[in-house]
Amino acid sequence: MDKNSFRLGKMMLSYASNAVLSKARALYGKQISPKMYDELLSCREVADIASYLKRKTGYSEVLSAINENSVHRSELEERLKFKLFADFESLGRYDLWVGEHFFEYIITRAEIEQIMHSLMLLSVGESGEYIHSIPGFFYSHSKFDIRALEHVETYDEFFKIIKKSPYYKIILPFKPAAGQRINLTAVETALYNYLYDVVFEIINKYVKGKARKELIDFFNMYIDLTNLVRIVRMKKFYNLSEEYMVSGLINHGALSEDKLKEFITCPDNKKMMADMKNTKMGRKWFSRGLDVIDKVPINMRFNWCRHNVRFSVSPPVVLISYIFLKEVEILNLTNIIEGVKYHMSPDEIKKMLIV
Repeated sequence: MDKNSFRLGKMMLSYASNAVLSKARALYGKQISPKMYDELLSCREVADIASYLKRKTGYSEVLSAINENSVHRSELEERLKFKLFADFESLGRYDLWVGEHFFEYIITRAEIEQIMHSLMLLSVGESGEYIHSIPGFFYSHSKFDIRALEHVETYDEFFKIIKKSPYYKIILPFKPAAGQRINLTAVETALYNYLYDVVFEIINKYVKGKARKELIDFFNMYIDLTNLVRIVRMKKFYNLSEEYMVSGLINHGALSEDKLKEFITCPDNKKMMADMKNTKMGRKWFSRGLDVIDKVPINMRFNWCRHNVRFSVSPPVVLISYIFLKEVEILNLTNIIEGVKYHMSPDEIKKMLIV
């Protein structure tokens, strides 16, 4: 490669990087503000929420075709999720190499959510109540026919649908005998192990330098916190064997298997919590007690992403940070919609929000 070609390539990479940073921060500037959340919490009908989002927020375009006076909450939630995929696609155009591969992570995680939802309904005999909560264009990217899950009535039918996907071999060992229910916890753990195999492969292959370390550290900490929360919940609320608890943990993260087993085998739950708080991450994230422990991983992710979307100069870090923040925002809006639908008070709904 001659010097001029090298210089041109470097300039194009620099332009792409600056474009990702600028676009992500511009989109972040359109996030729902605390004032907007307060105004949404004052809505008492789903139609009022739809109207507000359509007329006063960054969701105007994806909601432009709906009739806010007759929209069903499931349709509204689906359109909100469409915004997540649309923003990711928009950002990925500026950094096609990284964007394309992280899109695979987003797709895989959405597929896993749909699989778990379908299996949960199957296990309680309510497969006919399957509800789509993903954008329609997602189907063309999926590794199996997600729409077919709506009609599943048996485990045999479920396995037939996913037969040609990588999920078949992952879930098949857990297929229950006739008349039995599938072990949802074991299936979920196996699927999320696969998901993190995918994400760490993407990071190691396609992200370089400081950005790679930042993303690996972030996902490891998120996984560690998730595992610690699982241990606390399993020990506090369920009488489970040590072997079962070990099988319910994700096979990634920075904490060693021996360290996790120490927490599992600790006979005193108060001592276990004290030991957790003495870890590097525990000093920061477990200081508020057990009453809010379930929110620890998502709060950690929210704070990390909010910092990086403002200050990081790494396109992959900013890209994934913005997408995770958008997910939290959509989760917040979904909680508001559901809360209003079921006549919860604004104060009750507000407690569910991550802001």
